[in-house]
Amino acid sequence: MRKKSIFIGSTSEELDLAEEAESILKSDFDVTIWNDDVWETSVFKINNSFLSDLLKASLKFDYGILIGTCDDKVEYRGKEVLKPRDNVLFELGLFTGRLGISKCAFVIEKELELLSDLQGISLARFTKKENDSFENAIKNVKDLFSASKNPDINFFPSSTLAAVYFENLLKPTCEYLIKNAGLKYKQKKYSSYEINVVLPERINTNVNLQFEKIKTKINTETVEFEHEGRPRSISLDSQIEDEKLKFVDFPTVITGINYSLSNLLPQEFNQLNKDYDLILERELKRFEVTLKQLLLRDGFDDMVKIIGEKDL
Repeated sequence: MRKKSIFIGSTSEELDLAEEAESILKSDFDVTIWNDDVWETSVFKINNSFLSDLLKASLKFDYGILIGTCDDKVEYRGKEVLKPRDNVLFELGLFTGRLGISKCAFVIEKELELLSDLQGISLARFTKKENDSFENAIKNVKDLFSASKNPDINFFPSSTLAAVYFENLLKPTCEYLIKNAGLKYKQKKYSSYEINVVLPERINTNVNLQFEKIKTKINTETVEFEHEGRPRSISLDSQIEDEKLKFVDFPTVITGINYSLSNLLPQEFNQLNKDYDLILERELKRFEVTLKQLLLRDGFDDMVKIIGEKDL
């Protein structure tokens, strides 16, 4: 199992703090530090715009840590206060919006004044005057991230597509089978059934053709039935095995992941490369996790199996 990945952002002046955080986290996580001096290992590459690389980074990582220090003095409501740099706040907002507040942490000096809009974000405060203060703050964040569960349902393209697939196919199919105690097919009533959702190992450019190739491995027949409230009948590939009606479905809706990413990511990044493949892999996993959460939520988890193409 791969290690979860963490993005650490800070000002250049506080790079030593980011490196200290990395030393604490690297035993359990893959850590990438914002470092505009070491291009070979940084998130940001030469000739790419700052915002383009940030957008890409926000899709690549599981967690985000932003380090806020007393970098700037500003006048606020008639008094002088200390605040973090604007770019750190921008990165915090971006990563929180992409990953959710449970997947991001803001590690800040105790003296900092924060906007009321930042209430609810995971905060870990430290002071440079105390030797173990920063270390303890990072360890608290480490414990928080280590205890977190699989990705929550969110607004990533994969999660949204999984919800659409669930509501429009899996949920009505499960409801029909429960209400009718099975399904009548070729003059025979089958009260024993299961639904198999087949996911590919990776997402190709042409998902429909990809699934057609997978379907050649199995022999199926089309089963149709009407479900109230739907303008069209539900159609599923099926096969009979040991007096059980087994439905097999290939969620071609995942082609929307490619389409969505091409709009979310900068234009120069819309190509199949190592980073793009990594993001696609993560999105496919999110699709699977979201489906499992929705099935469990509605009590259909014992009816539907999510399997890989190698399991056919």
